[in-house]
Amino acid sequence: MPPYYGGYHRLFRTPFSDRADMNPQSPVGCLLLIIVPGLLICSTYMAWWELRFLIQGRTTTGSVDGVQKLGMGSRSLPNWRYLEVSYTFQDEQTRRLRSEHDDLPTSWPRPANTVEIEYIAGAPGGSRLAGHHHVMAIIFFVVCLIGSLVYSVLLVLDARRAVREEEEFESKRRRRREE
Repeated sequence: MPPYYGGYHRLFRTPFSDRADMNPQSPVGCLLLIIVPGLLICSTYMAWWELRFLIQGRTTTGSVDGVQKLGMGSRSLPNWRYLEVSYTFQDEQTRRLRSEHDDLPTSWPRPANTVEIEYIAGAPGGSRLAGHHHVMAIIFFVVCLIGSLVYSVLLVLDARRAVREEEEFESKRRRRREE
């Protein structure tokens, strides 16, 4: 009885049948070719903002316009609640007032009337309360970078193995023809 290959039976054999049987592919590799670079791009964007705050960040005092306790989730996920702090400060570079907000975990103390703000001059939306660092973004970036490097090495090794097997297959086929 011929081998069973995912929904159909092989009725006849071609000269390339051995090649098809040589290495059955898993869809996980193709999926990882899409997911790993996507995660790397997202994590690079998040870590880029942390790097910009480290290099270009300035600190100033701003006034708190409002504090709201918001949530996204259900009663079964009470940890998905956060504080939205709206504040106004003057950008030193443009000399304009900027009104922005930062989302803080509920574990942070409720801010007073004035707060210290870290911001990137001239970049609207590039501000946060002083001390509100996103360390997980950097950790996520490092993990994605290491994962991408490991996956790239495995991909190169697999490609070399496939080339080697293809060369062996072709040499066997040539020997059969010569005989």
